Amino acid sequence: MFNFNKIARIFSVKAKKMVVKASAGEHGSALVLVMFIALLLTILGTAVLSAAVGGAQRAETRENDVQSLHLAEKTLEEVIAGITSNLQSIVTKSIDGTQEKLERDVDLYLSGLEQGSYKDLMTSTELTNATGKLLQLDYKKVSYQQQAAAYHVTLTVEAEVNGVQRELTQEVIYDTYPDFLKYTLGSENDLTINGSPYIQGNIYAGNNLRIGDKAKYYYQSRDVQTLFSSPLQLDGEAHIQSLKQVLYTLNDTTKSAEEWLSEGASSQFIIPEKQLRVRNHRKFVQLNVRESFVDKVIESLKNSAIDRSLIRKHINNHTLGEFLRNYPVLYDAPDQIPTKPGIPEQSDKPEDQHAWAYYRNQIERFTKPDKSFIYHGDLTYDGVELGGIEYESKSDHWFVVDGDLTINNYKDTPIMIKANMLVTGKLQIRGNVQLDSTIYVLGPSGGEGYATLVEDAAISGSGVVMSEGAVLINRLDAFQSKTEVIQAFFYTDSTAELYGVGSILSLSGGFFAKGDLTVNAVRGETFAGNGVIQITPGTNLVRFSARYNEEVYKQQQKGLPRVNQMSVQVGPIKLN
Repeated sequence: MFNFNKIARIFSVKAKKMVVKASAGEHGSALVLVMFIALLLTILGTAVLSAAVGGAQRAETRENDVQSLHLAEKTLEEVIAGITSNLQSIVTKSIDGTQEKLERDVDLYLSGLEQGSYKDLMTSTELTNATGKLLQLDYKKVSYQQQAAAYHVTLTVEAEVNGVQRELTQEVIYDTYPDFLKYTLGSENDLTINGSPYIQGNIYAGNNLRIGDKAKYYYQSRDVQTLFSSPLQLDGEAHIQSLKQVLYTLNDTTKSAEEWLSEGASSQFIIPEKQLRVRNHRKFVQLNVRESFVDKVIESLKNSAIDRSLIRKHINNHTLGEFLRNYPVLYDAPDQIPTKPGIPEQSDKPEDQHAWAYYRNQIERFTKPDKSFIYHGDLTYDGVELGGIEYESKSDHWFVVDGDLTINNYKDTPIMIKANMLVTGKLQIRGNVQLDSTIYVLGPSGGEGYATLVEDAAISGSGVVMSEGAVLINRLDAFQSKTEVIQAFFYTDSTAELYGVGSILSLSGGFFAKGDLTVNAVRGETFAGNGVIQITPGTNLVRFSARYNEEVYKQQQKGLPRVNQMSVQVGPIKLN
């Protein structure tokens, strides 16, 4: 800071000396010079002072501007946290109620907010002359086929610090879907992708994401073999826990994404940095297949007061069929699979016609039920005797198999399975099948073997299959160059491996595992060698492709599992 008094004294002393030294004729000119210097100093001092004051004001304004921006962001965070907390309380309280009641309660709460119950929210701050408040809340329920799909909330907040105002807008989407339905491929533990699959949509790794340039496979022996096939093609985002937990193996050298990027080798890294998104696994909305199974049994009985432990006991004791037979108003419970009469269908004998009429009536109980259905034992739909299941309206009805369910159909015309299903044993699907179903599968006793086997199947329509045990998708037509699409979402509480090496697999929907999920795939024509699989060079045939298809699960909202946590998707912040 300039000391103008000191400078003035210096110039005053010099001016006096000039006056003393000047001759009598020079006194007038010296006085003029002193006055000019004094004027110059005054102008200079004023300019410097104005600059200093202006700089301080600009700095203060900038500080207020930054603080108002931070306060507005804090206001958004507090509003979102408050709404989310209240919605979570609604979800927790409704755990024993119906999905419809939960949706009504969520809609009622958010509609109330739109009417202004949050308008007077003032965020907490230690700043003086500062306020942060919610200006506007807009709410929209996005539905699909008359059922709630998601709840969109748009927030506009205002913050003011010492007269400087900021307005920010952000959209938040709430839903009650389990998070696995939002990914093409994913695992709550390790997701391993070896070779060169094509993945359209987002992937998720709750622990490590491992990517390798060599596909592993088994062929004609128990020994693991490898084939070089790179690179992976991902049209979407990889949701990860950290850059350290993305491990890429190239030419037998494994480095984390953090190491690749720090070395400036981002061009060599398989997934562009802009496609990597950190998402904390603690916010992941999980699923428990067995408890969801119990939920649906209780829901089908229209009695939320039923003790959950009682349902679990009957499932564990393989007596669920016997228990549900006690509700004849709600459940049809045939004793056995219909047996075709051993007499000509064209017979004119009344007793023969009666036998065939009875048979057709029994078949309709299995194929066109008009209420919930329970069968105790193993059941097979072959497209001939039992030609599918078609509820006129799935509504609140559930088709329960207290045993193994097999769907086999090798005809050109697909067999229709239009029923929400609960299977206490194994599920096997082969051939041409059109699904309009949500299916819960508990699997074999003791957890040994596969709970769900999809073998040489072409699945169309919209299906969600959730298994407590392991899932195997297997192609028997090895070394082919074409395959049928499997259109469904699969989930397993266990681990899973998917292959596109000798076989070829095309999935439209998604596949998610609570345990480790491993994908091995190559590109090109493959053929059998001597104990190994070989690739024809120069071809880019994709042998494993997975494409996200949200329409598959949106049509199954009635049967989707209940979750114990509200899912939250926060959009980007926009400056108004």
